[in-house]
Amino acid sequence: MLLLPLALQAVNHFKDLNRLEDLELLGLVQKDTGVAEKHLLLGFSSSACEQSVRELGFPSEYSVLGEHVETGEVMLDRNTELPGVYNISSCNEYVYVPRGGRTREDYDVIKAVDKLQLHNWLFTHLALTMEVINDLPFDVSIKWEDTGRSQAPQDLISIPRGRTSSINTFETHHLRFVSHQPGSEPRQFLRVRVDGSRNTLRLSDFLTEEANQQCLNPQDCGAKTVTTLPNVNNQHGSTDDVQLVEEDMNIWRGRDVENKGRVVRNEVQPKTKPRYTALGFKKTRIPDAVYQVLLNRYHSGEHILEPWPKSDCHTNFFEAPSTMVYLSDAEKADIFSGMMPNLSKWAGGVKLHPTSCYGIRIYHNGSWLREHVDTGDTHIISAIMNVDQDVEEDWLLTFIDHNDNRHFVTLEPGDALYYESASGLHGRPIPLKGKLFANAFVHFKVV
Repeated sequence: MLLLPLALQAVNHFKDLNRLEDLELLGLVQKDTGVAEKHLLLGFSSSACEQSVRELGFPSEYSVLGEHVETGEVMLDRNTELPGVYNISSCNEYVYVPRGGRTREDYDVIKAVDKLQLHNWLFTHLALTMEVINDLPFDVSIKWEDTGRSQAPQDLISIPRGRTSSINTFETHHLRFVSHQPGSEPRQFLRVRVDGSRNTLRLSDFLTEEANQQCLNPQDCGAKTVTTLPNVNNQHGSTDDVQLVEEDMNIWRGRDVENKGRVVRNEVQPKTKPRYTALGFKKTRIPDAVYQVLLNRYHSGEHILEPWPKSDCHTNFFEAPSTMVYLSDAEKADIFSGMMPNLSKWAGGVKLHPTSCYGIRIYHNGSWLREHVDTGDTHIISAIMNVDQDVEEDWLLTFIDHNDNRHFVTLEPGDALYYESASGLHGRPIPLKGKLFANAFVHFKVV
């Protein structure tokens, strides 16, 4: 059982899934074999019963399950393939496909009548047994957290030092490990998420070399002890061990909250925004003058590490840090003036006011970007401009149009994508394979 810290990655939740090919293009299912890369939970809904699906907690209560679970929604009142694949005909039916299972054969279906039934059914599939070896010089107790449900951690088991115990738990749940030493207050020294790829946990594996040396003397294992997870990148993109100190735990808790907010925002915001075009996006070319401004700056400017809020999880800056080439005010003015007439014409002649021009962001190998909508007040009519790329395969941009159809868009250097960024879900959920992908972004509000 491989144990990971609070979700460095979280559930994507893909709206408007239509075809098995969508699952393949999104990297959820292997193209040749149909084998699921992650645990899949698909909910079936329609315009008429969408509210009843939300009342069962789908998808918001399942947005914190971690990097090995993905959720998706299929609308029954649209011309989609997936209901036929799973013989689904009514709302509030759900399909579970286990990681490593065959998408067409290895699945289970439930017609859920309430929130508790759906929750218990899913976690029955995620149940597992884990052996915990306490080879530390103090007793350890374990508390269990039910992911996605607001309740206090429950006492699970106590393991004396030098002993081994088996525990029943669930993949994606959190376990808290508390040290008990004579003369010291109990202290939480490790909090982890179960991911199910191993079924044995040796506690000393999660201590740094320094901490192991300290723990040779039990009295030194209190506040000085920090624990680590080998080979997990921290929020700065380093390959050093992640220190599971309280600050990091707060960061990961914040990412869980942020991801849940993103899923809700993706659901609610598009319905509240005006639509200015038929589809919500258009692929075209960057005006020559604007592209030249971007190229000149890209090749002459300083490439620096881009700062991100630590709680952000819609991109994996903590694993694959992005870099930025910032623009001068004069360069931003040239880009705004060069892009605004074309964007205004595309959006039906509306009057636009410039709000943001990020500069040139360079994504690096392994980068991904969760599907999201942009800031609802200021990012209404926007453009993505591809400046440069060095990739092994196309890095697909996903976009859900105003008719709720999913598109996979490719961009070449010099291409632009006009898009209504506050109302159209977009992202790049499949990790970048290649050296770099450099984009500039420009946003306008309608006045």
